[in-house]
Order: sequence, then C-alpha cells, then structure tokens
Amino acid sequence: FITEMASGIVIIAFNTIILHLQGNIGVAAYGVIANLSLVVISIYSGIAQGTQPILSRVYGYGDRESQKQILNYAIQTMLVISCGIYLIFLFFARPIVSVFNSEQNIQLQKIAETGLKLYFTAIPFVGGNIILSSYFTSTEKVLPAQIVSLSRGFLVIIPMAFFLSFILKITGVWLSFPITECIVALAGIALYIQSACK
Repeated sequence: FITEMASGIVIIAFNTIILHLQGNIGVAAYGVIANLSLVVISIYSGIAQGTQPILSRVYGYGDRESQKQILNYAIQTMLVISCGIYLIFLFFARPIVSVFNSEQNIQLQKIAETGLKLYFTAIPFVGGNIILSSYFTSTEKVLPAQIVSLSRGFLVIIPMAFFLSFILKITGVWLSFPITECIVALAGIALYIQSACK
C-alpha cells in the first residue's frame, strides 16, 4: 500500500519540479521514463512476491540458513536482470524513446534519452530494496520493512528531488532517484545485518 501510494506522490512531485524546469516537453519526457519505470518495478515486485511465501514457510520452520539462501537467489536473479535492463536502456535509449515520441520532437528526445540513462542507474538498488522489504515482511521484521518502504517512498526521495533539482536542475531530478535508492539500500543492508545478529 505504501509503495503504491508513494509512487503516485513521487510522480506528482517530479512532474511539478520538471514542469518548472523544462515545461511540458520535460513532463512528457518524464512520462516516458515513468512508464518504463513501472514495467521495471513490476519485474522486481514479481521476484519479491515469488519469494515471499517460500521465505514465510522456512521462517516458520526456524530455518535461518534457507532464509539466507532464498534471499541470495532473489538478489542474484535481480542483479542479472538489472544488468540486462540497464544495458538495453544504455545502448538502445534512442529507439526506445522514439517509440513514445511519434512527433519526433528533438528536445523531448534529448531530455528523455539523458534521463533514461541517469534515472535507471537506480535499478539494482530499487530491486534490492523491494526484495529486502519483502524479506523483512516475510520474516516478521515489521519495523525494518516500514523504514525501507517509507524512506524510498516519502522520507528521502521527495526532499532529494527538490534539493538536487535546485543545485543541478534537470540532471538533479534524474539523479535524485538513484541516489535515494542507494541511500535506502545502504540503510536496508545495515538493518539486515542488525537483524541477522539477533
């Protein structure tokens, strides 16, 4: 619920910032990236949802070794997929954006291509955060799950977007997403290590 609601709020915040910086063409460029982002996030959500019942089951048995193994499989799968997706976006940014740019607007093409390459440097962190949040939920670690979800949804991304857009303009908007997800990933790893020591 938090993740879904937060994505809507983040889209509104990004649209407002980009409208101020680049006008309607910038918002259209972000629309391309936001649509692609929903597809990518759904892949990671699928991995997380696939591991959730298995994790819950082995957690119920008290099998900590299997919990770690399942989490490792999920993270490894996510990293392989992330590399593939990012390479596609990196090398095929122009034709991907062109699919959404039927009017062949040069400014939109340029903004969206640059945004695509910067924004999606976040994908391994996004995948890791979604999987880690699901792991915490599946193993009855409610507080860490909420911290990860709230941080990436509200607490970090929106202030980061406003701050970086003020300093770096549109580049700051694109970078706010990967920087936020990286910070949250580091916090999530710290929470995982802390919970593993208990």
